[in-house]
Amino acid sequence: MSKTLKLNKLKEQYEFVVSEYVQKFCNKQEVSFEFWVADQIGGIACFGDILYFNFMDIVWDINSKQPKNQIIDWIYESVDNPEKSINYFSYSKGLRWSDLTER
Repeated sequence: MSKTLKLNKLKEQYEFVVSEYVQKFCNKQEVSFEFWVADQIGGIACFGDILYFNFMDIVWDINSKQPKNQIIDWIYESVDNPEKSINYFSYSKGLRWSDLTER
C-alpha cells in the first residue's frame, strides 16, 4: 500500500472517530452540530449557532461520563467570569471561580 493510500485511510478513520464522538455528544447534550471552525475537523466545533467547544473537551466529556449539561454550564459560567479562566477538565474535577484568588 502506498504512503498516500495509508494517509487517506488514516484520515478517513480519524474523521469517522471524530464524527462518532460528536454524534454521542449531540445525543447526550441534546444539541445540533453546525460546523467546524475554519473547517478544521477535530478542532473547535459549533453547536446550535451559539455553543463552541474544543474537540478535546468533547472527548473528555464523553469518556469521563460527565453529567449532562455540565459542559454547557461551564461555558456559560466562563462567559460570566471573563477575568478568570478555568478549563473544562478542572471544572469537571470541581474547581469553581469562587475558588480562585486574586494575585
